[in-house]
Amino acid sequence: MWEMKNIVPILLLIFLNSCTGQNKNTAEKESTIIRTDTIILNKLNEINDGIVYFSKDNGRTWENKSRGLPEKIKIGLGGIAASATLLGLATKEQGIYIFDFKDSIWVHIPTDEQIIKNNIGALVFYKNEIYIGTQFGGVFFSNNQGKTWVSKNSGLGNLTIRRFAEIDNRLFVGTNGGLYSFDEPLNKWELEFGQNALQVNGITEFEGNIYIATNQGVFKTEKEFKNWKQVLFDSSVHNISSDSKTIYAMTYNELLSSTDKGVSWQNIQNGLPKELYTFNVIENENVVFAGQWDGVYRKDGSSGEWKLSSNGLPNKFAITNIKAFNGLLVSAGSERKLKTGMTTEK
Repeated sequence: MWEMKNIVPILLLIFLNSCTGQNKNTAEKESTIIRTDTIILNKLNEINDGIVYFSKDNGRTWENKSRGLPEKIKIGLGGIAASATLLGLATKEQGIYIFDFKDSIWVHIPTDEQIIKNNIGALVFYKNEIYIGTQFGGVFFSNNQGKTWVSKNSGLGNLTIRRFAEIDNRLFVGTNGGLYSFDEPLNKWELEFGQNALQVNGITEFEGNIYIATNQGVFKTEKEFKNWKQVLFDSSVHNISSDSKTIYAMTYNELLSSTDKGVSWQNIQNGLPKELYTFNVIENENVVFAGQWDGVYRKDGSSGEWKLSSNGLPNKFAITNIKAFNGLLVSAGSERKLKTGMTTEK
């Protein structure tokens, strides 16, 4: 009887220890699963919560580089700028940020409240000075990293700024009332082409000619600005760019290209979402990239088809700005996360 009384507690103890070990192993496994799921979820949130993305492999993959930027911001068209040494962006709510590559973070540059009130749009770095365009207040600039700002509107007939462009060490600005160039000795803008009804949305240079995208089509001139000629009719063009071989005209329902200085234009929408307009086109390392309503597309070769190249970007993320900076590709949406309806639909 004694042996039986002692055996039962021992067997019970062994059974309980066995169960405890199983529960411990199960708990460890469940804890590991939870940690793994959390890591995956955090990674997904990190991807989907970004507004600026970098690609170090020429558009094949993208990495969220939004650290330092406020949670709720918007970036307008032309709101990313790059010089030989600076990469920056203009947010409508907080003003200008410069990217610190050492710490991989965006650093805020003091931005006058008056600039923000006038609705920030395009940004450019010109001769180590910062120029910012607004919807209502024209152009502002700073030559001391934002410590002080000065209005620079002398000569402008319209204060709605669409785009900046630097061509042959000369600064140009597209407004709702034509194209202007900046005369540095006189410290004023000079009207090169247009009138109050001509909205200049983009500016580019191709084989010695200046081309502008307008609400009335595409116009071009030689660099002397004496003779302007319309080369694309019956289209409202919201942006224009060029590489060594091709001019790209972005209309509101198709992407067009010209390889003969605007004499003829071809539809190159093949592979892009049907009848949705392209925000911007750039060339980098012999590959052409297009920012579309649902991501970045790339095209290898003049006759190739556009292919989605958005690995690492949020799903169906509208890419409103693309820039190249020292071999790095930089893309950005208009705001963080995905807006309802912000897909491939207009």
